Amino acid sequence: MSVERNRSLTTFLLIVIVILLGQIVWQGLRLRALREEMGFNQRHFDEQIGRLATERLQGHREDIVRTTAWLHEFYASPDGLARPDGLWIANGKHPDFEAIGAWVFDVYLNARVNGATDADARQAVVDAIRGTDEWRRVHAR
Repeated sequence: MSVERNRSLTTFLLIVIVILLGQIVWQGLRLRALREEMGFNQRHFDEQIGRLATERLQGHREDIVRTTAWLHEFYASPDGLARPDGLWIANGKHPDFEAIGAWVFDVYLNARVNGATDADARQAVVDAIRGTDEWRRVHAR
């Protein structure tokens, strides 16, 4: 009777193991499918963001030109960074590309794309510049 009982228990355990292995394989396949779907959705999402950004940036060329000119004047002004040549780096004979990228594109344009007015976006640039070490050095007097 004990041998028969052991055989039944062994058979039962083998069936349970086969079912569990089947579940593991099925879950692995499901995970792979979900990862592939997630990758597809991420690519689709990135494409949509790119299209949306392009649409939102359309027509901002004049804003960027005006804002860069304003930033040049602000850099030269006593309220700004008091740089005599504004955004121009005389010894390098080129504009301060880092400043243009940071303040015009990262701060101003992001604010405009997110619905800020021109004045509010420029104020965000001023506030950000006033938070820099360079501005604090210039105005430490």
